[in-house]
Amino acid sequence: MIVQDTWKLLENDTGGLSSGYLTRRLLPELNYDVFLAIEQPANTRLFMLRVKHTSVGKGIVFPKSSSFEARRVALPNDNEAYVTIQLLLTNYRYKDIFTTLVQDIVDRLASLADEKNAVAEFITRLRRWQAFLEKHKPEGLSRTQQQGLYGELWFLRQVVISQLGPRQGIQNWTGPKGTQQDFQFINCAIEVKTTVEKQHQKLIINSERQLDDTGTGRLFILHLSLDVRQGGGESLPKIVNNIRILVENDPIANEALETLLFEIGYLDIHIPYYEEIGYTQREINYFKVEADFPRIVESDLRNGIGDVNYTISVAECKRFSITELDVISAIRCNYE
Repeated sequence: MIVQDTWKLLENDTGGLSSGYLTRRLLPELNYDVFLAIEQPANTRLFMLRVKHTSVGKGIVFPKSSSFEARRVALPNDNEAYVTIQLLLTNYRYKDIFTTLVQDIVDRLASLADEKNAVAEFITRLRRWQAFLEKHKPEGLSRTQQQGLYGELWFLRQVVISQLGPRQGIQNWTGPKGTQQDFQFINCAIEVKTTVEKQHQKLIINSERQLDDTGTGRLFILHLSLDVRQGGGESLPKIVNNIRILVENDPIANEALETLLFEIGYLDIHIPYYEEIGYTQREINYFKVEADFPRIVESDLRNGIGDVNYTISVAECKRFSITELDVISAIRCNYE
């Protein structure tokens, strides 16, 4: 990783500098300046972008979060025509994510020769990361979130991509966008639920709309019962890598996958943490949500009641069991 390695080199080569900046230029082929820096005496990591004043509008407001800050500064080598934009880490707890953030910016700037476009892209990436940091913790996904993501990726690989291909398959994975169901197709939707309990398993339903089939066509639940083991089974990074291989020859599908993984909070920086546990499928069930299926929907609620969370028994759901072939048929019927 260019950014991480460069910062380490700078930190190990302060040269007795007691104050000021130790810098290294990146992307020398560009006609504007991109630097990584260490500021002493605080040993603060910075990203710096030096451009003409005319490339930075006076009304521009830089995004900020609890972990980073962007600011304009005038450095000794800046004359009246230039300004330096600094991005600095303000919360050491986010050190690893900040490195990933800066690497993301550097990768985007590498193909931008025009510095006005570079400033615009810099702000766009900061806004994206600002939204990410408002939703996700620096330590990564919780064990429950990892388990849920594994279940969605398992269905994406097992059924959706295998039936519809990489591009269409990734497009139908809508859970990371905040939709009521994890997968939405033309005339059906699938909600994926994972459990790790051995007996008397229950599915957690997150709202009164999650099992409401109004406007969805047919609605199905995939229940994936998992065995979770330290160092055994298939880890979350392994299934992510497997799906990346499936889409690697389709640039549109590949970019869409990476965007969705980012939206759901998955970063490669957390791979060592995620590799600690693996999953094995113990039981796979598909249920059709219809008629007197055990559920609460919006029309059941009295005025003023909302944000309902409840559980349903897997044993009770089994009288609504269908086969995976039934689900595949429902998915494919409008994509032939």
